[in-house]
Amino acid sequence: MAEMCNPKEPGGSEEETFGGQRLAERHPGLLCSLRSSPGCLTRNPLLPLLLFISLGFFMLQLTTLVQVSRIQVLQRDLGDHHEENNSLDEGLDAGFRSPLPPVDVAQGQMQSNLEEILQHLTWMNATLAGLCRPCPWNWGLFQGSCYLFSWTQSDWKSAVSACQDIGAQLVIIKSPEEQKFLKIWYVRYNKPTWIGLSDHHNEGSWKWVDNSPLQLSFWKKGEPNNHEDEDCVELYNDGWNDGKCSTQNSWICEKPSAPCPAL
Repeated sequence: MAEMCNPKEPGGSEEETFGGQRLAERHPGLLCSLRSSPGCLTRNPLLPLLLFISLGFFMLQLTTLVQVSRIQVLQRDLGDHHEENNSLDEGLDAGFRSPLPPVDVAQGQMQSNLEEILQHLTWMNATLAGLCRPCPWNWGLFQGSCYLFSWTQSDWKSAVSACQDIGAQLVIIKSPEEQKFLKIWYVRYNKPTWIGLSDHHNEGSWKWVDNSPLQLSFWKKGEPNNHEDEDCVELYNDGWNDGKCSTQNSWICEKPSAPCPAL
């Protein structure tokens, strides 16, 4: 579980910005929820491993370049050797042949070197695929989307802005599978959570934050009831509830995952 912390720590900067704005002022606690370190910053334990792997890749690429250079030299020598054989054969009697090694031996060596290089490249490709992270640190991956579960609380409109500030949107639930995935977070932490659905623009006309209309819903029994002007939707373990948009809740951001590069 992430550690709660004060966004302004002794010795730290009090003017951390995001997108040219003072994010700490606009969304208190948001910076802390995105960090993965005690006191908002910790040493990444994977950094030495990543540096070691990068060094390994460098050495492997250097070895590959040496092998390619050897093949080019071998191809050049092979051509010269073939011409020399032909020249010698023309000047010798029919009972004598060139004492030089046959051409097919050199071709076999070149083929072996090429296969070795191909094996190295295949290993590098598999290793890079294993290191690829389609989502940023602290985000969860599910069916091609990345999810950030906040550790701070805010009203609904502030949650919308917080997600936009990091290139995401307040979550839009499009399938029963996605609903089940998000319920796991609620079950673990037992916190009502804002999702990107409201009818604050037009009472009874529920729309997502991308302005698409509600089609698939998971309302709790008896909801929505618009009790005391409830226009924003909260996620609970047993379904959705319409709540007051000014309520301080946790929230979930969503954005598409990034494809992993291939060699």
